[in-house]
Amino acid sequence: MVGYQGKTVCVLPSEKILNILGKKYTILIIALLGNQKRVKFSEIMKNTGYPRPNLLTIRLHELEVLGLIKKRIISDSRPVSVEYMLTKKGKKLRSLILPILAWIEENSKN
Repeated sequence: MVGYQGKTVCVLPSEKILNILGKKYTILIIALLGNQKRVKFSEIMKNTGYPRPNLLTIRLHELEVLGLIKKRIISDSRPVSVEYMLTKKGKKLRSLILPILAWIEENSKN
């Protein structure tokens, strides 16, 4: 239990999401998806530098299960294309993450 804004908050229920947010590339994916309305899988791969498509698929699925992103399959194109976008919940999280990223940028300079 920790104190936050005059309330007592239990840390344990948040452990699942904190574990996923702490994984490599997760914050970058959320930040990237907020820059555009929809982002194709290949663009996420290219812009994050993710090493392997199967690892990116796993990470995206984790974020989808948490309700932070939505997946849209475009089957009328060949090959089939997949786009991802932030949900309302994901946009809220991104708005909380961006100040942290700005703080890191500001404080990592010597």
